[in-house]
Amino acid sequence: MTDTTRPSSSIPSSLHGPSATNPYMGAPVALTTLANGALTHADSQRRLAQTMYLTPTAETVAPGVTVYGGDGFLNLSVIEGDDGLIVYDSGEVPDDGERLLRHIRERTDKPIVAIVYSHSHYVHGSRALVGDGAGVQIIGHRKLNANLSGNAAGTTYPETAPIQTSRLLQQFNHYVPDEGEDAAAGAALRFGRSGALPVNRPVDDGECLTVAGVRMQCFTAHGSDTDDCLTLYLPDHGVVLNNILWPFVPNIYTLRGAKFRDPRDWRDALQTILDLDAEVLVNTHARAVRGRAVVREALEHVIDALDLVLDQTLRGILHGCGPDDLRSFVRLPAALAEYPNLAQIYGEISHFGPYLYHHALGWFDGDAASINPLPLREQAERLVDAMGGRDAVLAKASEALAQRQFAWAAQLLQYLFRLDPFDPQVRASKADALGAMGRVTPAHTVRSWYLTQARALRGEVDVPLRQFASPRILALAAPAESMSQFRVRIDPERAADRRDALVIRFTDRDARHGWRLRRGVARFVAAPARSEPDAVEIEIDFETWLLFFSCRIGRDRFAQAVRLVHGTGERLLDFLSLFDELPAGDSVLKPAPV
Repeated sequence: MTDTTRPSSSIPSSLHGPSATNPYMGAPVALTTLANGALTHADSQRRLAQTMYLTPTAETVAPGVTVYGGDGFLNLSVIEGDDGLIVYDSGEVPDDGERLLRHIRERTDKPIVAIVYSHSHYVHGSRALVGDGAGVQIIGHRKLNANLSGNAAGTTYPETAPIQTSRLLQQFNHYVPDEGEDAAAGAALRFGRSGALPVNRPVDDGECLTVAGVRMQCFTAHGSDTDDCLTLYLPDHGVVLNNILWPFVPNIYTLRGAKFRDPRDWRDALQTILDLDAEVLVNTHARAVRGRAVVREALEHVIDALDLVLDQTLRGILHGCGPDDLRSFVRLPAALAEYPNLAQIYGEISHFGPYLYHHALGWFDGDAASINPLPLREQAERLVDAMGGRDAVLAKASEALAQRQFAWAAQLLQYLFRLDPFDPQVRASKADALGAMGRVTPAHTVRSWYLTQARALRGEVDVPLRQFASPRILALAAPAESMSQFRVRIDPERAADRRDALVIRFTDRDARHGWRLRRGVARFVAAPARSEPDAVEIEIDFETWLLFFSCRIGRDRFAQAVRLVHGTGERLLDFLSLFDELPAGDSVLKPAPV
């Protein structure tokens, strides 16, 4: 006889009445109002104050090592050497670098001789600190420059970077108001021009170096939210500077999408720090942790939490749990959940199990009925019909909202939204459901997603489907990178019978690449033959190509800017017409193509 029961820690659901534990289904949640008017989860704010600098702070954690935090989402640190200063991270935007420089000059007039990047996210204040960087060591992971050119989103496929950047903006409060109930709670990253300087002194794992008389050791084998993390150990100070220990539960999965974050790798990065037996941890986001015993306690708790999340996911899989079952199956016990650095303030643990399942086994949950589901629109049509039609489903959603069953209301409304995303009543009701979920979520990034899309549904903001990096950032990569990525925009139906080619020589780079069409595929050619008789060949500067690649100019303007080497302008435009132009006005709420 087959035992089909689930493990005992599965959470039962109730068809009627509020949930005792699920805030999205009526569980009681205490709210608080922040100084900017934001209405948000009260306990999250209480716990955040334990682990982050929430007001401007300058903390000297060891002789010559000062942490500046509390006026942004990240901390910036300065190490004083014999004849110069070493900065650890430079900021999200140039303003961060300018502010840090003012703090530095209040204390010393020593020159900045090196900038060390913890990872590729906080490199944009460097020019404000050191101008063009002449004579300054920019120390970082060997992967950092390449990641930065891909917009530092941590992409598995760099072609998806514009989607991930749009998601990044939604995740970090870019579309919420400055004040009021929907204002930012938590991370409100700033975006704009970049003052990044590329790494000119890459380091390897375990490498030791001395800068301005300061001995340091670099660790790059393991990371956290990127694969280009650099942990810095100062043996003479007993200090470790890192982006590994966070002020809240490590975000194994981020809703914006990124390269796979292996909890074992994050754990091993923490273990590397633990083995150094440091007196002080200086953290990119969290308050500095001081005292060997306290440092060890913090590291061990987070190591155990990462192991538990992975082990319990795998345990659930062995019991037959599918991805959605794992949302409620994987939970931290109280001994971990109550530790200050393990609050669900940034992301939610319920998202991690499905993510790890997909990495382990793919999308299939093991139930044969799931192998070939109906298309989503057809599912919606049949379910809405089964529930009595549009008006009946709207009534059920209204009833669910009144009972604070926000998640159920949102699911019902999503069926109607798939059938008519421009129905004003559906949009308004879905916005109400998402807005309510944004109020009660403990996680700041999740809150931003809910409130952003609620505002978009009400017509208060326009949220683009894609957001390309600036040409300045894209130019950090070689032309081959963007030209290779461009191939995925080919329309195979229009290009199916074409066999021609296009070659581009960049006038300001030593680069000449192309594409050759074959059976609906635009195959990137890294080194075209010097004579391609059936190809159109053009010359253009790299910046103009990047303006076209990032959809800042259309194909007509691009074609007017090139110099034809071989072929005609008509053939060039005909070739380019086989590729998608990706309109700038596409919205995240636009129905996906069927």
